[in-house]
Amino acid sequence: MNKEKTQLEEVKDYWKGKNVPQQWYSEREPYTLQWFNEISYKRYKLYYTYLVEGAEFAYHGNEKVLEVGCGIGTDLIEYAKYGANVSGVDLGPDQVMLTKINFKLRGLPYETIQEGNAESLPFDDESFDLVYSFGVLHHTPDTKKAVNEIYRVLKKDGKAIVMVYARGWKHYIKRCLFQGLFRGRWLANSFDWKKVYNEISEVHGNSPKTDIYSNKQVRELFNNFKYLEVKKKRLGEFFEYPPYNTYVFPSIVRKVCYFLGLELLIGENWLVKAQKFTVKKETKLWEVLFKHY
Repeated sequence: MNKEKTQLEEVKDYWKGKNVPQQWYSEREPYTLQWFNEISYKRYKLYYTYLVEGAEFAYHGNEKVLEVGCGIGTDLIEYAKYGANVSGVDLGPDQVMLTKINFKLRGLPYETIQEGNAESLPFDDESFDLVYSFGVLHHTPDTKKAVNEIYRVLKKDGKAIVMVYARGWKHYIKRCLFQGLFRGRWLANSFDWKKVYNEISEVHGNSPKTDIYSNKQVRELFNNFKYLEVKKKRLGEFFEYPPYNTYVFPSIVRKVCYFLGLELLIGENWLVKAQKFTVKKETKLWEVLFKHY
């Protein structure tokens, strides 16, 4: 128990100040509406284009939505814009403050935005229609415990949308090959790949804990759910270099990659959609042709 508490404190201490995600997307005056707006623009038009549809922002109006790890509130704002009754929790006070400022500047309502631990959510059983968490659970010490908490606070017909890191091209090429082998980080970290990921995975590096999952590992995390959809997203069609400047591949290269379906093979994010109830499988084309005609 003491070890877990220490790890959580390390995570909380890391994700504050300059390490609160998305702040580096904009060079405008911090904490202004223009600053938040530019962050939103770059998030959905450059870095995570799949989120507009993937996160289902427009399809949960009047539902109770919880974001676990709300950061500066960018995604939670989108649910609120479409009429969801939103709540947000984050481990740190910086994130809570920034999210509240974001909502206030836009004049949008929320139910609660508060400090909270993903592994022990401060809500009753079956409280939410949707629980959303993007890029958070792979950083908490006990990710399986956090997933179980999401299951607990979801209503019986509830849904979870979660992003965790995948073993995609960025993992193998950038982290393992270039950083791990060519630059000697694997050797410097006593041949421990997890230490390499922790050291280089985030913008400012040296994260206390960063996990990267296979498809099988993701399914094991969400094995309590009755229905599970797991897809790779984000080709990572650009290279990032400090302090989060970006080189984007030419449009033709990106289009060819998407046309060839490479995102499903080498995408760097797992977008997980999990439901507590069984969903009837769609009928296959051959079944339609031979059984219904």
